[in-house]
Amino acid sequence: MVHSCEERRDFWVMLKAIAGVKAEKATPVEDLENKIRTEVVGRIAKGLMKLAGDNGMGIMDLTLEESKKENPNIPAPSPNGEYLAPWLETDFCTSCDECIKINPNIFAYNNDKKAYIKDPNAGPYSDLVKAAEKCTAGVIHPGLPADKNGPDMEKWIKRGEKFN
Repeated sequence: MVHSCEERRDFWVMLKAIAGVKAEKATPVEDLENKIRTEVVGRIAKGLMKLAGDNGMGIMDLTLEESKKENPNIPAPSPNGEYLAPWLETDFCTSCDECIKINPNIFAYNNDKKAYIKDPNAGPYSDLVKAAEKCTAGVIHPGLPADKNGPDMEKWIKRGEKFN
C-alpha cells in the first residue's frame, strides 16, 4: 500500500512538472512558530480581559495600542467603561470580504489584503455586530457603542457580547 501511494505521489509530481505548475513554497518553520505564538498570546490576552475587572480596559489599552497607531480614527475607550472601541485582529484576517460587503465605510483592506477598521463611526453599531457574526475567522470584535440610545440597541449589544 505504501509503495502504491509513493508511486501515485511521484506520478502527481511528474504531471505537475509537465503542466508547468510550480510547487508552493512551504511556510518557514520560524514564520509558522511566530504566527502560532502571536495567536496564543492574543487568546491569553483575551481571556485575561474577561477576567479583569472594569471591562478589562487596562489590558484593552495594551492590545489596541498597535491598531491605534495604524488607524488614528479609533476613539479611545471612556474611563467609565461604558464605551469599548471595536477592534479587529488584522493578522488573522482571511480576506473573506464579509465585513466589506456589510459596510465598506467601516472596514477596509490594507496593502496585504487584510481587513482593518477604517472608521468605526462610519455606520451603525449593528453593522459591527453583523460583521462579527459573519466573519469566518472570528477576528472582529464590535466593542460597545458610545451611544446606547439607538433602535434595538440592547439587542445588538447582547448579540455582540460573545465577540468581545
